[in-house]
Amino acid sequence: MKRILILLLVAAMMCIGITAAAEGDTLAFDTGVNSVNEGETLQTVLTREGDPAGGELSYTSSDPRIATVDENGVVTGVKKGVITITALVKTETKTWRATLKLTVVRPVTSVEVNTTKLPVYTAEDPLVAGLLTAREDAAENALPVILLPVKKQYQLAITVEPKDATDRRIEMTSSDPEIFKAAGNTVTGVAPGEGILTVASVLNPDVTARFRILVIQPVTKLTVEASAPSVTVGGQISVASAAMPENASIPAVTWSSGDERILTVDENGVVTGVKRGNGRAIATATDGSNIRANFTVRVVQLPEALTLSTEEMTIDVGRTAAVKATIAPNDADNKKVVWTSSDESVATVSRDGHIKAVALGDCTVTCTSQETESVSASVAVHVQQPVQKIVFNDKSMIVCVGEAAPLSLTIEPANASNQALAFTSSNDKVAAVDENGVVTGIAGGKVTITAMTTDGTKRTAKITVQVGEHVRGVSMVREHAYIDKGETATAGATLEPKDALNDRMTWVSSDESVVTANGDTNKKMKLKGINYGEAVVTGTTEDGGYETSIVVTVGDFDKGLKFRDFDFDQNGNFWLTVRNDTDLVITSITAEVQIYDATGEVIDPVAINTKNGSHKVDVVWNGTLKPGQQTGKDRWKMVNYKAPANMDITRGTVTLYSYQVNHDWIKIIRERNRQWKEY
Repeated sequence: MKRILILLLVAAMMCIGITAAAEGDTLAFDTGVNSVNEGETLQTVLTREGDPAGGELSYTSSDPRIATVDENGVVTGVKKGVITITALVKTETKTWRATLKLTVVRPVTSVEVNTTKLPVYTAEDPLVAGLLTAREDAAENALPVILLPVKKQYQLAITVEPKDATDRRIEMTSSDPEIFKAAGNTVTGVAPGEGILTVASVLNPDVTARFRILVIQPVTKLTVEASAPSVTVGGQISVASAAMPENASIPAVTWSSGDERILTVDENGVVTGVKRGNGRAIATATDGSNIRANFTVRVVQLPEALTLSTEEMTIDVGRTAAVKATIAPNDADNKKVVWTSSDESVATVSRDGHIKAVALGDCTVTCTSQETESVSASVAVHVQQPVQKIVFNDKSMIVCVGEAAPLSLTIEPANASNQALAFTSSNDKVAAVDENGVVTGIAGGKVTITAMTTDGTKRTAKITVQVGEHVRGVSMVREHAYIDKGETATAGATLEPKDALNDRMTWVSSDESVVTANGDTNKKMKLKGINYGEAVVTGTTEDGGYETSIVVTVGDFDKGLKFRDFDFDQNGNFWLTVRNDTDLVITSITAEVQIYDATGEVIDPVAINTKNGSHKVDVVWNGTLKPGQQTGKDRWKMVNYKAPANMDITRGTVTLYSYQVNHDWIKIIRERNRQWKEY
């Protein structure tokens, strides 16, 4: 603000260089006017009396960077600092000088109060609007309202700008000290009511911060009650507060939750359960007293769903099965359940879910949450008579390749509830079996078919199934048989193919007075010589009726060979001299050699048979021996023979026991007719 001071006194000239002025001569500044704000002007006041009143007047500044002065003594502040203004008056006889020490002031531009931690409201806020009275000054009505409890003190954080103002001091004043006091930077509530707080700059009193101070009777205690002590997850209850003293200015509270993971509380005191546990609904006084109270609420998790380990089960009469019940969610407070049976004459259920089958029939077992009856689940129970045994009616069966045959079984007891069976083959590439127990032959071979119950008893039965071909032909293994009167021998036929399934055959002799035939398969048909002579034995296959035959000659063939002599070399290799006394061509002869030690005992532990470790080996001749001819040293061979370590062998036997006719029939010499020699 520009100040202009009117020159009241006439300047007097002061003589420079003269040690004493004449009486009445004065040149001096009014030192009471000694400061100016930055950017503002100040008219200095200079007194001139006597000689200094005349003459030429001039002004100078000691530092124009801080302040300037014009020819009229008007000073303009430039920047904060202190300077000296000098006035000079020159007369005819003297030069007069006067000085003024002047301060350039940096003014305060703003005063602000940090209200971040203060309970500040607008006058329209519902919390305080009913407690305020309308003021005549509209500007005061619009001031921010600070809520101040009786006897409460606030230390105000005040900021003065700029920070390098020449004088940053402030002064706080209360419009009504009986309502609240203001001293230093502290305001103190005295009695309920309201007033105006002014925070002003000392340097620039017109720079202020102003507030309405509402002094209230604070809440000293809160109590909280709830409509119920607990709430379910997702459910709601309400809480309410009561403030003391009864004349508390603002009894309202704000609500919060001690742990919003457990429960939430809205602004109206409605508590909503979030998660099982104990939580707190907290009431905090809104009047700035920070009085709090809380109520502990238990949040209960109710069962929401119930599942059973099975929805349907089949139980054998007299048996027990367990069903497991699972309550969800897992943190439900009460997981107890109640079990019931719709028909206890069919099945009963224990309190822990064990179902006992009583009699054939169906019923429903229901499991219900003890806490919430609407949460339940059921299992359909079928009580059955179990299969106790399954038996195949045949020990084995045969099936031809490409053909199918049903299996025949018996299930016990006959009133078994579930008589369905599952069939499996040990090798589906040989024979396959379908769900009905029909076996189909795939390739030649043998398999095991297994039948298993499907009622849970896992009863099984097995049957061997031979898979092969139909008989397509038959032929005798030997063409001609030579047997003695009273002798029994065996003969056999070969089926075509060899894996033909049905090996049943009938055998008939053309003359049973010469030879008889007994047998029912293609193998080991028995021939018995009755009288000397010759007959034909014919075999017929059961499958296809194919025939084959063998000529049987009954004679005295045990004596067909004459054992004349034998010998052996130093290695123990034997040879025999045997004559053919038959009218047949003999192609092979077999003898048995037994070796003993000198005492006539069997050599031990040294053995001569490399195959079985015994003291016996065969010596075989192969060739063509016509009637009347005899063998020599050649063509004899020891079979499986190993020479003993001790070749000093002096005792043993050589026995002739078989020969072959025309590479066909092998004649086994009956033991009583065998020829043997000792050495």
